[in-house]
Amino acid sequence: MKHVVLNNKLYRYSINENHTTDQVAVFLLGALQDIESVKMYSDHFSKTLTCITLEIPGTGYAEPLGAQVSISEQSDMLLDFLKYMNIGAAHLIGFSYATAIAAEICGVWKGVQSLSICGGVPGIPESGIAATKKMIAASTLSKREFAATFVDSLTADVEGIPRSAVIKKAMLKNISNLDDSRINMFFDNSVRLLVHKPSNISQITVPAVICAAEHDPYVTTKIAKEFSDQLPNSHFIVIKNSDHLAHLQHPERVANALILMASTAVHVEKTLHGLTN
Repeated sequence: MKHVVLNNKLYRYSINENHTTDQVAVFLLGALQDIESVKMYSDHFSKTLTCITLEIPGTGYAEPLGAQVSISEQSDMLLDFLKYMNIGAAHLIGFSYATAIAAEICGVWKGVQSLSICGGVPGIPESGIAATKKMIAASTLSKREFAATFVDSLTADVEGIPRSAVIKKAMLKNISNLDDSRINMFFDNSVRLLVHKPSNISQITVPAVICAAEHDPYVTTKIAKEFSDQLPNSHFIVIKNSDHLAHLQHPERVANALILMASTAVHVEKTLHGLTN
């Protein structure tokens, strides 16, 4: 685990190196996620290329940000980190909340090689506005109330979703044990997303993969497909028998989908390298 302070703001990150390629993935996290909770994904991605898993300010255990800080400003913070790390090009991978930040950085940084998203659109989806308001309200009451509202808003009682009951129970326990600062961060992030208006979606021309969960009540497949359709070079993937917690229900399937674009690029790189040697 590494830390850096840039412009008086704390960032947390980890680096899983892959010495067989020079290509890099920057992995951004969703609401209530942190580097430790997505370690399986970081490890999986690093089998293909070097994976930098990042908590920019306002996410994970990095510097908290007030709700008045915009998504655009968060994307500028991501750009500060990329410059600090001297990263000239990278594949962006993101869960849920990170979608908005990743989409914005595509408009201000020419180094984006591909964009891979699971369970998100660049803002609060129309299908999730009412649920977001309920979660914001619950976050001001008690951790138990917030945990129950969070899990209920993001999951579906559909037969065939693997380990659904176990995952819900674990999620309820984990959220109930979160520090107050993490709950406050969720509140601020939700308000930030509610007022966010994406600026450049149709101009994102890099290869993209947009993953949606079949039974996600928050980011429905319809909403996710509409986002994917706005990207001129996008592939839309539905994760069957899953809801918004697809990353826990089908981790291998989701990981393989999210690394698909980067894997293709690395394969081409190695093939061309072999041809020129």
